[in-house]
Amino acid sequence: MKKYLLIKLLLKGIEQQVFSQDKKSGFDFNRVIEKIILLVFLVFFINTLIAQDASKKFNLQDSLKRINATSDPKTKAQIYFRTGQHYNYNKGDSAIFYYKEAEKIAKNNNLTRLLLVLNGNMSNQEYHVIGNYPLALYHAFETFRYAKIFENSPEGKEMSIKSRSSMYASVYLNIAYSYAFLGNKAKALEYFDKTENLPERNKLSYGYFHGARQLHINLKEWDKAKYYNSKLIEMSKKDTTILQRSNFYMYYADILMHEKKYQSAASNYKIGINRALKTKLFKDALEGNLGAALAYKELNQTDSSIYHADNVNSLSKNYIFTEGQLNANILLYKIYKQKGNKDSAFKYLEYSDSLRRKMFDNAKANEAQNMAISEEDKQRELKEQEAEQQKILIFTAIAFLVLAIGIYLNGKRKQKSKIKKIEDDRKNKELQAAQDLQISMLPKQLPQNADLDIAAFIRSSTEVGGDYYDFFEHKGKALYSICGDATGHGVASGMMVSVTKAGLNGIDALPVDTILHKLNNIVKNVDLGTLRMSLNVVQIKSNEFELSSAGMPPVYHYVAATNKVEEILTVGLPLGGLREEHFDILKRSFNKGDIIVQLSDGLPEAPNLVGEMYDYDRLRQLIEDNGKKSAQGMIDSLMVSVDAWLQGQHNPDDITLVVTKKIND
Repeated sequence: MKKYLLIKLLLKGIEQQVFSQDKKSGFDFNRVIEKIILLVFLVFFINTLIAQDASKKFNLQDSLKRINATSDPKTKAQIYFRTGQHYNYNKGDSAIFYYKEAEKIAKNNNLTRLLLVLNGNMSNQEYHVIGNYPLALYHAFETFRYAKIFENSPEGKEMSIKSRSSMYASVYLNIAYSYAFLGNKAKALEYFDKTENLPERNKLSYGYFHGARQLHINLKEWDKAKYYNSKLIEMSKKDTTILQRSNFYMYYADILMHEKKYQSAASNYKIGINRALKTKLFKDALEGNLGAALAYKELNQTDSSIYHADNVNSLSKNYIFTEGQLNANILLYKIYKQKGNKDSAFKYLEYSDSLRRKMFDNAKANEAQNMAISEEDKQRELKEQEAEQQKILIFTAIAFLVLAIGIYLNGKRKQKSKIKKIEDDRKNKELQAAQDLQISMLPKQLPQNADLDIAAFIRSSTEVGGDYYDFFEHKGKALYSICGDATGHGVASGMMVSVTKAGLNGIDALPVDTILHKLNNIVKNVDLGTLRMSLNVVQIKSNEFELSSAGMPPVYHYVAATNKVEEILTVGLPLGGLREEHFDILKRSFNKGDIIVQLSDGLPEAPNLVGEMYDYDRLRQLIEDNGKKSAQGMIDSLMVSVDAWLQGQHNPDDITLVVTKKIND
């Protein structure tokens, strides 16, 4: 725009000069020709500049061609990096893809400065756009590691104190944001405080006030958020460019929502949306539309609320914002349900469930990705250790005689053997303690109820499993039956079982969906990283039962009157996923001869020697065929069948069964 303004002023100046001379000397044919030539030249010049400017616009195919055309790794990495930058804040998955390509080249060629920037950008995309908070924290700490390496490089040593402080301020803020999104308030504030203690840190800049406001909003520290917001408003009076930033309005609107000033919040969200669309910050536009939809819902302006929620769905076709899209569709479901429009309400309820499943699948993928990253780090450390040991051996070979080397290696071997034995003994004791702890988590005896026949069974795949079952009664009126499956196996999953058991002990006898809601927040607050707990709760009364589930396989209900089995599946994220998650509740009649089967996925997903799963349909049919048996008879039949399917293999996943049969009316 500055370029075209200069051209316009130049054109105006030349035109004024020519016309002023025409006025003084009268009509002059030569002067007119001169003016026309100048104008033609300027038109040609403007068109050339426009063409040059257009050629600078991003073109993915051109970038890929340039990558293939060069053999210089630094140039390739830079092009991949700039391509990733193009997709920042609109297509986070594409941005991460190109950043990863740049990272591979940068690692192979020790491009430390680029690795520093790449990991910072990936962390930013992962917590702001994609929502993979554990991976965002990993890349934030990678940024810190590369900052240390860069600081000690020749280029880094030439940095001024102010530049070094600016670099570490960005690094610490990334770590603080990641911890904030994970709900770890103490760690988030610890790293934010580190930014304030940096020498020559500018604490009066827009970036500082904006970052502080955003962090305290994420942590729900509203007084501090309002303080930094007031500082930004003061700055905007002197620096009007602040008023062009979409995030200036978005976070101000969040504060207004907290204060229940819904009309002002909606207005600020709308201003932020317009600014975001102009600058192509589509993540801000998506968040703004969701915020406006929620604000208008509070104002009972349902048409405006629907309009902005629909905008979230429309923009999400091209840009990633799954968590926001889920909240928008839940809102649409509630609005249409309130209006009595059952078809539309059901459509948005189905869409919400599919988004929940997508988020759960993404969480599983993120967990696998994090495990792969961890394994990669271990392999790298092992290689570094092996290289170091090789150097020691070479030095020893030069420095000492063969006999001395032999004595040294023999002593080393004995020492390692001794250390290994001590370590193995320690691990065995820890495993035994963990196994004892897991067993202690299970009920010492099954409930005694004249109307019910109850049996339970658990077989771990390792020394310490992650499955769990439990019972508790409420004043003789209802029995609660619980079946759970923690992420993975071993000591970590045993910790999750302990947290779940403790959480259940602290919750009163409530509706089963409320129990899961409260227990989810307890698990989330404990914050065991990527560990999750799948769990279902069945409340059995005299002639009915209620069921709610958090990421568990179906519950099977054998109906004696029809000799048929109903497979009951409720959709819900595992405990520890999203804070304040709500769960569905289902109710069924429970008459004499009926059976309830709760189980973990270890049985239906047990593989045979060729890798085929036992399968849920086979399980349902087997329950139907054995419906006349006792609770223990049902478990025996199921285990005989699955053991035959395993063909002598040990079950690769924990198997847990809880069977309850109604024997009296």
